[in-house]
Amino acid sequence: MNETGKRNLPENDRADLQRDGGASFSIAEMTPEDVPEVAALERQVFSVPWSENGFLCSLRSPDALYLTVRQGGKLLGYCGFLQSFDEADVMNVAVAPDFRGRGIAGQMLRELMERGRARGILRYTLEVRQSNAAAIHLYEKLGFVSVGIRKNFYEKPIESAVIMWTAE
Repeated sequence: MNETGKRNLPENDRADLQRDGGASFSIAEMTPEDVPEVAALERQVFSVPWSENGFLCSLRSPDALYLTVRQGGKLLGYCGFLQSFDEADVMNVAVAPDFRGRGIAGQMLRELMERGRARGILRYTLEVRQSNAAAIHLYEKLGFVSVGIRKNFYEKPIESAVIMWTAE
């Protein structure tokens, strides 16, 4: 950290965005130091959350990339993917409830996908709760199309998932 309390990251590891009426958001690669906050937000947002250890194990994988979004040091959201050759499975997309509807998820996912393209990823896939119309709409705006249903994929409550892929 530098003297202002901000993480020192190479310029290619950080993206600063102007959104929310001019407020500045910073997107950076997730670090192990981020994990306690990320896991706390994960518990707040998901009914079957990943543990801190789950995130730490993912961060150690060279095939994974996770990003965080912050404003003034406050964690607003995070997302990531697991790469397999030229494809990636988007995982753990979350935005703090008080900050939803401000374009944060879209900006975060665009940045994730851009960084993935730089790693040779050509196609992305994800699963989303069938009832999550807002997320499905966002993914469609990002170029994802529905290709099927995974019956009873989610727990608490049990619900099917829509399988989405980016169009070729």
